Amino acid sequence: MKKYRSKKRGPVRAKKVTFDGIKFASGLEKYMYIALKKAKIAAVYEGATFTVQDGFDFNIKSYERQANGKGEFKNRGEKKYYQLNILQTS
Repeated sequence: MKKYRSKKRGPVRAKKVTFDGIKFASGLEKYMYIALKKAKIAAVYEGATFTVQDGFDFNIKSYERQANGKGEFKNRGEKKYYQLNILQTS
């Protein structure tokens, strides 16, 4: 009898969950929040967020040599850089 293996379906997609008026990114985060609450440990879920650097467009062409050993040049410029945020948890 031949055994069939299930094919991997790709990255896991977490479902957003709401509990105590807080929107969690996954059920695991909600579970850990409840466990900390049961143990009477103070926890803040996703506190204040601060912007370190605003996003910008880099519209200049910048040709740089690739590291593949072939000596080819590739345009590494003309990119959009997104906003950089940090999360304060305590």
